[in-house]
Amino acid sequence: MASADPVAVAHALHELEMGLHHIFASRCLAIAGFCILIYDHILTFPQEVELIWKQQRSWVSVLFVLNRYITPLVLIVDVFDKGGLTDFLPQSFCVNWYFAEATWNLLAFGLIHALVALRVHAIWGRPRWLSITLSVLYVIYFVATATIAYKFQIEYAHTVAYYPIFRLCFAEVSPYIWSCWLPALIFEFVVFVLTIIKAVEHSKRNMNTPVVRVLYRDGIIYFIVITLCSIFNMMVWLLAPPTLVALSKYFVLCVVPTMGARLVLNLRGSRREDLMPTHSGKTTSDDQYAYEMNAKISASRSHSNGTPDRSVLYVSRDEVRIGAFSPQDRLHLNQIKSNDRYYRLGSKDAKFHIV
Repeated sequence: MASADPVAVAHALHELEMGLHHIFASRCLAIAGFCILIYDHILTFPQEVELIWKQQRSWVSVLFVLNRYITPLVLIVDVFDKGGLTDFLPQSFCVNWYFAEATWNLLAFGLIHALVALRVHAIWGRPRWLSITLSVLYVIYFVATATIAYKFQIEYAHTVAYYPIFRLCFAEVSPYIWSCWLPALIFEFVVFVLTIIKAVEHSKRNMNTPVVRVLYRDGIIYFIVITLCSIFNMMVWLLAPPTLVALSKYFVLCVVPTMGARLVLNLRGSRREDLMPTHSGKTTSDDQYAYEMNAKISASRSHSNGTPDRSVLYVSRDEVRIGAFSPQDRLHLNQIKSNDRYYRLGSKDAKFHIV
């Protein structure tokens, strides 16, 4: 029997050693990300109870809860699978989880992008043209990402298997899988540009309220973080060896939902400092962002010009306590109250509030 080539054996052992190091590094980064996610959840849970569970339900709160609670469950299974915690996993589990995990990755990023799109929509005052534009861009982004991801997932599904030496389920990856991050980057860039345009407009009007500060501060931080995460994934999947494919994947899946939760909680917390209560005694729903932002712009104009703006609403303290009016009712009431007499009375005696 011919002896094995020493050079080939040495090369194989070196590749095996490097693979073990790569998988260990990926596990460490995944555990670090999971710790960040859980630690931040513990820190912000009191805010979540106060600002989410005790408030009226909306699309934002639904997206928040899905993002907040499904992601940790998915990551627990990932830690069990990729953490080397078991000596054996059946082929059926590896294949099923291969597709299930990819599906949640797609949905998790989709939820976060939807939250950010809703914020930008509100900042702009919910115009119809922007609703259509953002909806079309979002559908294009989501469909393009899903098409690219599932195309390569299906092509390489036959390579999924449990590797006892690594103690995890593993699959080969397409050299072009990195391209699934391009639609997200384009969508994020468009949303960021829309945010900057409105930020410049608001800065010229000297708008400086807790809501406005949080909207733009978090918007810019979010763009930087999620862009870096997307680029991190792209670079690893494009340039790194296959054994490092998980280096960025699970860490990013922890960081991005954490950012998404902070976006919602920070904004709702700031609105408590800045906005009057509704008739229910709770902060206004997310569907009223546009109303609030437009009212603040109008108020800013009134103060800067020294004359009342007809779109500014003045509401008495009794009306605030009673809370008998919806935002639409208050806008109609404004047409009656926005005159010089009410304006002077509100300025002098502080009897009326600008919404």
